[in-house]
Amino acid sequence: MSCNGCKVLWKGCNESCILRQSLTAIETPQGQANATVFVAKFFGRAALMSLLSAVPDHQRPALFESLLLEACGRTVNPVNGAVGLLSTGKWHVCQSAAETVLRGGTIHAMPEPFSVRQTPVGDESRKQWMAMDSSDVSETTTRESVCSETKLLNLFV
Repeated sequence: MSCNGCKVLWKGCNESCILRQSLTAIETPQGQANATVFVAKFFGRAALMSLLSAVPDHQRPALFESLLLEACGRTVNPVNGAVGLLSTGKWHVCQSAAETVLRGGTIHAMPEPFSVRQTPVGDESRKQWMAMDSSDVSETTTRESVCSETKLLNLFV
């Protein structure tokens, strides 16, 4: 009998099925099917099977969950993904997106004002650049580009 992952991917299944082992952490059969379809659409069926076969059997459920969370994170926040949501304290958005996928719902990208914008912590030059007004930025950019062009020309002389 085919596992829930193989059924939705129209793939042959046996007792040593990679997907069957990977889906053990997801409780409901419908949730297993929904998660498999979502992850396979995001990463591609062949890539999903390749990634799952590259790890030992006991790590496959954790890898599948990680792939599901990354796919949900990239769908909700295409620029920074799950890591961006985690680093800005919005991990609950990624978790609720994964729960929505397991229930069979659809998820969409966050609206622009609510998306995550990251700035490196402790990068003083970037903070100073962000504090400048537009005239300072154009002047600085021009000065920097002339300097870098001069350095580049000196490099080839």
